[in-house]
Amino acid sequence: MRRAWLMGLALLAWGRAGAEPALVEHVQRGEALAAQGQVALAIGEYEKALEEGAGSALVLNRLAAFYLQVGELEKANKTLRRSLQENPGQPQVCFELARTFQAIGQPDSALPYAIQARDLAPESSAIHTLVGLLQLEAGQLQETRAALDRALELDPRNPEAHRFLGVYYTRLDSLEPAIAQFQQVARILPEDLEAHNNIGFLLARQQRYDQALEAYERARELARDPELLRAIAINMEAVQAIRAGKMRARYILVDTQAQAREVLQRLQKGEDFEALAAQFSRAANGRDGGDTGFFGPGELLEEFEKAVLQLDKGQISEPLAVPLGVMVIQRLN
Repeated sequence: MRRAWLMGLALLAWGRAGAEPALVEHVQRGEALAAQGQVALAIGEYEKALEEGAGSALVLNRLAAFYLQVGELEKANKTLRRSLQENPGQPQVCFELARTFQAIGQPDSALPYAIQARDLAPESSAIHTLVGLLQLEAGQLQETRAALDRALELDPRNPEAHRFLGVYYTRLDSLEPAIAQFQQVARILPEDLEAHNNIGFLLARQQRYDQALEAYERARELARDPELLRAIAINMEAVQAIRAGKMRARYILVDTQAQAREVLQRLQKGEDFEALAAQFSRAANGRDGGDTGFFGPGELLEEFEKAVLQLDKGQISEPLAVPLGVMVIQRLN
């Protein structure tokens, strides 16, 4: 509300500063429509003002804000770039440009604007956070850490800086620091489903299964989307199965040793297991990537279970002859 009020005063001042009356009328109608929630019509009035010669950064920024409100990211981006040409020293415009470039899938274009925003407003924790995120996405890990550390120096309760540091540590496979960062997010935002879910995932990777289930349970309490609920339930079932000593694997069943050897060679060259299972496996679960689900001792073919026990997680077996044909197996947990 305060931002809108200040904008109204600024637009009034712009009108008094000598803008053409017709331009001022379009802007005033646009503001009146926006106040009524008719943002699309407000955009139309502002666009008319631009067509008739309005080009100040103030008007351009207001129009860009409307575009962002209705999800017109490309138009917002173009308008913000025009505003920056009119007035280069605008950290908030650089910040929004970086965000829009990121949202439309152009992170390489986003990062320079984020850095420009940081240089113009070095005390902004939010801007340092965005720089850190974009550097993380670009694989610039050393720079990422510096940017996010600075963001937290400026605001220790910045949840997004903690979140992206959690992702940073996860990429380094430093699970304990990653968990600590997501726990900070959960302390600051107790209703943050993503934080609790990430904590559960990382605790499970550390084989701290009871704590992982507690974190997943909290995420399930917060989830409302059916797909999210299903995903969390699957993760909880997996943790419970592992805790109970069950295994999980997938396999491709073919007729001959030669076919199995060909499949194995393709897997070793990096081809996707699920795709090859769907293409070659004679088993009914081939269309599901050959996944067995979780199983305990004695639940599946004895030769199959012995072969899985001899594998490390992720390892693929040599062709295994069974009564129905020849299998290539991969252990999943």
